[in-house]
Amino acid sequence: MKNYTAYITSDLFDAGRTEDGTPFIAEIFYVVMENAAGRRFRHDATFSGVEVLVDEYEGGTYFADRREEATAKAERLAARVNAAIKAGRGVDLALWDEVDPAYGSDEYIGQGTEAKRAYADRFAA
Repeated sequence: MKNYTAYITSDLFDAGRTEDGTPFIAEIFYVVMENAAGRRFRHDATFSGVEVLVDEYEGGTYFADRREEATAKAERLAARVNAAIKAGRGVDLALWDEVDPAYGSDEYIGQGTEAKRAYADRFAA
């Protein structure tokens, strides 16, 4: 996996419901490896930016912000991956899943990602 660089990114997810029943949208962080052509792999480990807690007295759910800790954990993993790549040790691909290539990259165009999405959207209805 030489010529790859690891970095952290995040997605949003529904962490649960607040006391009034509205969704609480939180961030989850993870590490991605990408090469110059745009081919990307996502690590299996994820780091939630929120901790769902229950008030022991009233029973209500609340959400503690853990983005700083989650980001730090993801950054440590990315640093270890980059060090392994730089040292020529490689990475264990059993821990990684290939994901869509970077938008507009050579891999994105070469794999026909835009056409695949259009086809899927067309026949999803």
